[in-house]
Parts: sequence; C-alpha cells; structure tokens
Amino acid sequence: MAGGADPAVSERAWLAAVCASELGTLLVFSNFSALLPLLQREWDLSNSQAGLIVSFYQFGYIGAVMILATLTDYMPPRRIYLWSAFWMAAASFAFAFWAQGFLSAVILRGAVGLGFAGTYMPGMRMVAERFASGRRGFAMGCYIGTFTLGTSLSLLLTGWANGHWGWRAAFALTAVGPLAAGVIGWLILPRTMAAAPPAQRPLPAEKRVERLGPVLQNRAALRLITAYAAHTFELMGMRGWIVPFFTASLIASGAELVEANQRAALAASAVLAIGALPHPFSGLLSDRFGRAMPISALMLLSACCSFAIGWAHDWSFPSLIALGLVYGILITSESAIVSTGIAEAAEPAYLGRTMALQSTVGFTAGALSPWAVGVVLDWAPRLGVTGDAKWTWAFGLLGAVALLGPAAVGFKEFTRTPRRV
Repeated sequence: MAGGADPAVSERAWLAAVCASELGTLLVFSNFSALLPLLQREWDLSNSQAGLIVSFYQFGYIGAVMILATLTDYMPPRRIYLWSAFWMAAASFAFAFWAQGFLSAVILRGAVGLGFAGTYMPGMRMVAERFASGRRGFAMGCYIGTFTLGTSLSLLLTGWANGHWGWRAAFALTAVGPLAAGVIGWLILPRTMAAAPPAQRPLPAEKRVERLGPVLQNRAALRLITAYAAHTFELMGMRGWIVPFFTASLIASGAELVEANQRAALAASAVLAIGALPHPFSGLLSDRFGRAMPISALMLLSACCSFAIGWAHDWSFPSLIALGLVYGILITSESAIVSTGIAEAAEPAYLGRTMALQSTVGFTAGALSPWAVGVVLDWAPRLGVTGDAKWTWAFGLLGAVALLGPAAVGFKEFTRTPRRV
C-alpha cells in the first residue's frame, strides 16, 4: 500500500477515485481535435499547422515529464499531481478565452500539455505502488482504460457543447475537468511517499546523479519502452485525425461541413470510448499468461487496422464506423500491458526515472505523429497521390511505425537485466 494511504479506504474505492480524477484531467485532451475541421477553416490552417497544434499538447507534456516524473523519486507524487491539475485548468481556460489563431493556439495547447505531464505519470506511479504484482495488471488496466475513456468523453462533450454554445464555451466547459480533478486528488491521494523495500532504498541524491546508467542498461525496460513509443505514435496519430477523417468521408458523400463535423465527432467518440473496454481484461490476461506475447499479437492486429482503414474511406458511413470500432479496441488493448511490464522491469530505486524515460520517449513519438500525418496529407497530392488515397498513406504511416513494437518485444518472455553495481 502506498505511503500515507488511508487504510479505511478499500483498494477498489481508491482506484475508482483516482480514475475519476484522471478522467477530469482528460476532458481537455481531445477538445481541439473534436473541432479541428471547423477551426482549421476559421483560422485558415494547413493540415500541417492543424497537426502541429495537436502535437504541441504532446510537446508541452514532453517538456515537463522527465523532470516531474523524476521528482516522484524525491517527493510525494500527490504534490506534483495537484499543482499540475490546477495549472491545466488555468491554461485550458486561457485557451477558451484568448486563442485567436495558429500561434496562440500552439502556445496555449503546449501549456495545457505541461500540466498533463504532472498528472498522468505520477498518477500511474501511485497506482503501481498501491497494488501488489498479482493485481497490478488489472489496476493499471483500469487506470489506462480511463485515459481512453477520457479522450472519448472529451470529443463527445466538446462536440455537444459546440453545437449549443460555440467553440469557446465548449473549451471552457471542458476546462472544468482538471479543476475537479485537483479537488478529488486533494481528498484521496497519499500525502507521503511509498516505502521502498529495504534492499532497494533510493540512493542519496548526490549518488543518483552518478548512477543514471542502470536505467539505460535495463534491456528489458528499453525493449518495452520501444514498443510503447510505437504504440503511442499509432494511437496519437489516430486520435488526432479520426474526426477529420470521418468528416472528410461524410463531406465526400454530400454532407455540409458543420453537420459532418458534428456527426464525425460523435462517431469518433464511440471509437475512442470502446477502446477503454480491453484495458482491464488485457491487463488481467497478462497477469496470468505473461506480457510479451499479448503485446506483440495485439500490436500486429492494430497495425493491420491502420493499413486497412484508409482504404475504407469510400465505404458507407455505418460500415466505416464498424471498422473504426474494431480499430478502437485493438489500438489501445496492449497499452496497459506495456506500462505494467515497464513498471515491473524497472529497478525500484529508479522507478520514477524509468517511467520518466518511458513517458518522454513515448510521448515524443506521440507528439510527432499528428504533425507527421498532417505532412503526409499536405504532401501526398504533390507526390501524385490523388483524391482520398492520401488517407491510405496517412494511416499507413501509423501502421508501419506500429510494427516496430512486435519487432522489439517478440513473443517470448524476458526478464529484467540485472543492474550492474
């Protein structure tokens, strides 16, 4: 049990509260993606510019996560979590009232991402420390599944609020989420750090600076981090562009932009929401049968969906959604297993830094992905790719990168490389 945890609160109740707090932080995650086609027209953005705004949320995250996740080795994660949640709320309200175009949107979305860096990984660490190994896969699955559910709810709430009150009110409404997350975190998160096993007590600060090598010498963790980066590239690219993709499909069949965007946001929220379902089950499965084989098998299936969905652009919209739902399940299903494997592969004294490396590498890949998809969409016509075939190339890029995951992990179990003293 994490240090400072209230013994009167059951593990399930505590996990539910942590997931509710995480859900609040994620209400701002997809709000720009939900209205990308409309804001792209209003601000006269190219695909590359629109993708860069989506990416800057991730770049903001990357700019802070190595520092903030590493600080969880030195201070209670609760303190970092609370300050970051309230920062997210302030930056999200600023976007709602002051964003005017490309430059201001890039800066403010980056500021929101800075706050997310102090909530997601510290929250994951608290979950990993609270639950024993036999229950950790399921608990991490619930936590990471909430991430998926939150991105979906962000799309749904933003699209609904925009239809009633306009995009600024929609962004302001979603900004309430991180504020509520901070209040929940204040009430339930542990006020002290978890105790490390006696044999694995953290080194003194001056020696830690000299002993960063073991994090990079841990081959098992590095292989899993590579898979996490490939997974995140595919996932963030899909999340950033699924609404514009559905919108383009509807417009091609004769719908107007505003109507198409609203229907696309609703459909995309279902695609993202269904991705929350497999996390607890895949985590539970990996608790019994190991981590490597499920990771590789699920990533291969997800890559197949990435290669296929661009070809389905001209399908009827219900058929396209059906494929999207399958895609939504597969593209998230290995996430909890990868993160659990990394937490288990890490040396306990270096858990914060291992998770910081995971998050930095993974979200760097995720930050590049929406921008890279936008570049493909802009350049495909110049390379002779005509019409809607550009979507095949865009999603095909995601599938190609996803294949790096199975290549890194393989199908046989592996163990942590012992730390050299």
